[in-house]
Amino acid sequence: MFTILRLNKVQTRVITLGDPLNCSSEVIVVITGGPGIPEFYKEFAEQLYRTTQKPVCIIGHAGHDVFDNRNEHNDLKETWSLYNCDGQIEHKLDLINNYIDKRAKLHLIGHSIGGWLLMELLHKNDYLQKRILSVNLLFPTLQKIASTKNGKLVNNLVRYLHRIILLILFIIQLIPTITILGVKLFLFLNAFPPYYEKRIMIYLNPALQEKSMLLAYESMERIHELNISAIKKVQHMANVLYSTDDRWVPMHHIRDLQKFTPQITLHQVNVEHAFVLKSSVYVATIVGNLIVKDRNNLCHNKLSLINENVSFCDYESINIKDRK
Repeated sequence: MFTILRLNKVQTRVITLGDPLNCSSEVIVVITGGPGIPEFYKEFAEQLYRTTQKPVCIIGHAGHDVFDNRNEHNDLKETWSLYNCDGQIEHKLDLINNYIDKRAKLHLIGHSIGGWLLMELLHKNDYLQKRILSVNLLFPTLQKIASTKNGKLVNNLVRYLHRIILLILFIIQLIPTITILGVKLFLFLNAFPPYYEKRIMIYLNPALQEKSMLLAYESMERIHELNISAIKKVQHMANVLYSTDDRWVPMHHIRDLQKFTPQITLHQVNVEHAFVLKSSVYVATIVGNLIVKDRNNLCHNKLSLINENVSFCDYESINIKDRK
């Protein structure tokens, strides 16, 4: 299930189901939210594969993982370009360009900050458009995240406690037995399954958290206005899942999407922004069904065009507007 690759000079663990790195037909690529720890998306990947029967590849964020070779890129000042927003985009682009078969058509999924990274990646690399079958944004943080409820919390509290948080994380690494007991208690009190223990321990790694927090701060400063031109390029093939009570994506952000890109398809769901903690199977089923439905509609439209003596080459240039 886990495959280790070197993407944009960074050792990276990706989740693979159905051999997506050796498939020339259709591949689903998922960019995680932050922190970009793929392990939290394991159940999501499994259900997505079951629902679609299409190969799935889940990629987290560069540096948001723990490996034995801990000395890799220790000096963040010299290597931050690998882990900042632009580095994360190049990280995902390396996967698509150099590890996934160039003949494969793509269903792309981005969760939270992964949605913004996905839109920026597509906006800067127009040549990928011909490979895309669908774009699926899950609770995407596409604009003004510093002004959201959670954005204000990060900027006004976490940023000022940055060094203290890292010190605490460093200390708890020195007392693993007590830390594990604390994690087990946390899991019990929040009704999380026991196998989350390993994932939480990865999450508590100070080196990982430092990169994660620095990326969050940069995102606050960088993500301002909605990139309307980027979204318009894919709105005819895009689905957006949102919740009415999202502290990262308030409803007026969703209304902006609807206003400026009316062809985009919106789906309201009653789950938390961090859906991977308790709603992975539910969300994966919804997204998987949307991917299958969109693909079936695409095939139906192509068949209709054949009956009207329109060639596939002509079809590829047609903008599909009748999406349900």
